Amino acid sequence: NFTEVRKNTYTADSNTEKGIEYLDKLSLQSVDKALEDIKRVQQEYDSKIQTEGVKRKVKESIKLIKKGKKTYKKVFRNVYFAGDSLIAGLEAYDILNKKKIFSQVSASLFHLEDNIAKIVKKNPKVLILHYGINMLATEKMYLNNYTNMYTRLIKKIKKELPDTRIIVSLIFPVDRSVAKAERFGRIPKYNKALIKMCRELKVEYLDSSSVLNAHKECYGSDGIHQAKAFYEKYWLRFIMEEKGIY
Repeated sequence: NFTEVRKNTYTADSNTEKGIEYLDKLSLQSVDKALEDIKRVQQEYDSKIQTEGVKRKVKESIKLIKKGKKTYKKVFRNVYFAGDSLIAGLEAYDILNKKKIFSQVSASLFHLEDNIAKIVKKNPKVLILHYGINMLATEKMYLNNYTNMYTRLIKKIKKELPDTRIIVSLIFPVDRSVAKAERFGRIPKYNKALIKMCRELKVEYLDSSSVLNAHKECYGSDGIHQAKAFYEKYWLRFIMEEKGIY
């Protein structure tokens, strides 16, 4: 018996025994099935190693940024942003390269539609989108219109840029000082619809609510927009950690 020979030849630890048991199971399977299992295990191992490597590089980049030895402009050199005034903050505060930001105050999805050709021409490796704060409405019809239009535009981008990582930012929550307004109360429903949309389209989404809730001191006087510190100290680092950007 293969197991017995191995046990008699080596001093086996628990990991070795598990490996031997796994090989014994493979010997009872068809060759094709065994090869499939080996490939799956290898892919899981490679994925784990890659994830650990990315996390390590992200931590190193954040340390260098804190020391002033690296800039966000370098880290996000292959990342483009498109969106409303909450994205415009990255440009207004000169945190990222302005050529990589497509933003407009009070922008709706029509802004994205108008800029798709320009974005496609840039051929970004990563594209982060934030639209919705200006499209909130209490009627369900408007939510459906919002997700339908967003879906159509993302499909168009995917067709033109099949190798681009598309990340949809959920709508930023607002400060409690304005949260009682009826339309802002719709943000959770809109974000739930966005998550559903992203899963159906097989694109990524980014939920920044934990960062915003943890640093409410960064809200401006209007309870909607953010101070420079939010982007520099918190949000961009959060994106790096969540999305493996370094």
